[in-house]
Amino acid sequence: MLNPGKPSGIPAKPLEAHGRPGGNHVTATGPVQRNEEAVSPVRVIAFRMALVLVFINFSNIHQLLTYVVHVNFYLLYLFGIPTLLGVVLAGGIPRTFRGRPAVYWGIFVLLMIAGVPFSSWKGGSFQTLIPYLRTVFPMLFVIAGVTLTWRECRSMMWSIASGGVIIMLASKFFQDTGGRYGDRLAIEFGTISNSNDYAVHLLFVLPFVIWAALSAKLKVINLAAWSAVGFGILLVLKTASRGGLVGIAAGVLYWLIRGTMRQRIGLLVLGPVLAVTLIAFVPRSSLVRLVAFSASDEDAPEEAIVSSDARRYLLRKSIEYTLEHPVFGVGMAQFGAFEGERNIVIGDHGMWHDTHNSYTQISSECGLPALAFYVAAIVCTFRLANKAYRRAGGRTDCEDIRIATFCIMLAITTYSAAITFVNFGYFFYPLLMSSLVIAVSNAANLEFDRRAFVPVGPQQHFAPQRRRLPGFAPGGALGGGRAVATTKNTL
Repeated sequence: MLNPGKPSGIPAKPLEAHGRPGGNHVTATGPVQRNEEAVSPVRVIAFRMALVLVFINFSNIHQLLTYVVHVNFYLLYLFGIPTLLGVVLAGGIPRTFRGRPAVYWGIFVLLMIAGVPFSSWKGGSFQTLIPYLRTVFPMLFVIAGVTLTWRECRSMMWSIASGGVIIMLASKFFQDTGGRYGDRLAIEFGTISNSNDYAVHLLFVLPFVIWAALSAKLKVINLAAWSAVGFGILLVLKTASRGGLVGIAAGVLYWLIRGTMRQRIGLLVLGPVLAVTLIAFVPRSSLVRLVAFSASDEDAPEEAIVSSDARRYLLRKSIEYTLEHPVFGVGMAQFGAFEGERNIVIGDHGMWHDTHNSYTQISSECGLPALAFYVAAIVCTFRLANKAYRRAGGRTDCEDIRIATFCIMLAITTYSAAITFVNFGYFFYPLLMSSLVIAVSNAANLEFDRRAFVPVGPQQHFAPQRRRLPGFAPGGALGGGRAVATTKNTL
């Protein structure tokens, strides 16, 4: 894992009035983004539609409403179609592909398409590919295509965080009581009703709720956000998902490695207290299941042992099929059928289950090249966020960017670890994360330039990165702060 480094120095040479060659235009108040893009009515409308679309996806409000009123409002289509149309008209597709993660995702999709003719069941793979191209892959452009400013990036993160709070509350009102998962927490309906899927969804949104707690200026919001974080962790534990537990462990490790000294001390001091408090509210059967991986574990429930044995068998088979079909795999979404027809595990057939590991799901169904670009896209997304994090870490006026990128990388870490236990290979989460990071990276670079620019008398100079000018609030003149004429700290 990379460690924060020192940012490059800022040149002392004053900017010309007309701006940098090939860069952003400069006015009397500092460098600003290209106005024609920022104020385009089409882009602005598309951005607002995208905000709602992101909220819908993470809150699952469309499924909650359908379940309550028994009427499908088609909210994803109602907001998704105008958003994507706005992305196209506002030049969002080429803007997104300027980010390297988007290029990797594009190659990944091309490999999936190329693999359909080689599938063990071409029709089945085609039926899975079409919805993916229609509803999942477009999420790559939803944020990066229409989000330009740092304020808009923050709005997107608030949308994810607020959607996460809604799906947490749904566990209280729509908890599965049918006993499908025993004492494990699950939702009664929907695409993430399964205990494991629900846990991974929570692990994705929780870092954004943490970001809200760390960045909110109102104490009441801080308190509410931290309460939501504790509640969310409790829900993950109640799902008794071992993937969820792995995700939490990865998040804790990341926090200890990448966090500030204050954050590390806070976790080491308050973490054990929080853990003991939360465990008191988790059913004993769920706690036993979380740590039961084999029959040698004392008090291990039979269901947990069977589940562990099944996972090991499916992992072994998925690796075996990957090596047998390394280029295009057995076909998109065909692992279960391929395994079921060729093995005798139950009666006269196999298990007919998916891999329960997103990485081997991709490798066994789409091939090793597809897996390589899938992983490359995630790693590149992390590195792009890390680049902004390192640059912001060396500046006292960019603490908000440092906190945001820290939490984004936390989400990538917990999600990437947790999906080793679920079939999320074709879900929208990593594409949307790449889209967010591309937008955040672009907006952060503009902020780094803008916040360093301070008008001083008739000349225009740069302020030092590590020292804030007296009277100059974060955000500068354009961000609502005030620039005070001074020569004490100018270069």
